[in-house]
Formats: sequence, C-alpha cells, structure tokens
Amino acid sequence: MSVVERMKNDDEIDDIAVRTGLFALITARLEDAHEIAVTGQSSKIDEQLVFDLSSDLESNLDEIRILLSAVAVV
Repeated sequence: MSVVERMKNDDEIDDIAVRTGLFALITARLEDAHEIAVTGQSSKIDEQLVFDLSSDLESNLDEIRILLSAVAVV
C-alpha cells in the first residue's frame, strides 16, 4: 500500500465508532446526572448545596445536549 493510500485510510472516520463513543459519553453524563439528582433528594442538605447541585445538573445536561447534537451530525 502506498503512502497516499495509507493517508486516505487515516483520514477516514469510522462513523460507527464515533457514534458509539458519543453514546458512551452520553451514558456517563446521564449516570453523573443520576448521582447529582439522588444527592439532591436528601433532606439534610443546605441551600448552598442545593444551588451547587442544580448548577452541576444544568451543566451536565448542557453537555448531554452538545453530545446529542454531535450524534445527529454523525
């Protein structure tokens, strides 16, 4: 195989691998969101922690939206 042929192959993107990776990242973010939500259910947390958890959850959901947009592109 020539250098040019190898370069062509290196430039190709494996759509399935990318999509699979993106869904794995989405799964991880959903698991993080679950953990945040469970922590927020405690009756023994103060207002600052509620605020922090809400902010963390919002950031997490923003990341999920970005990943979903990437899936749509692939």
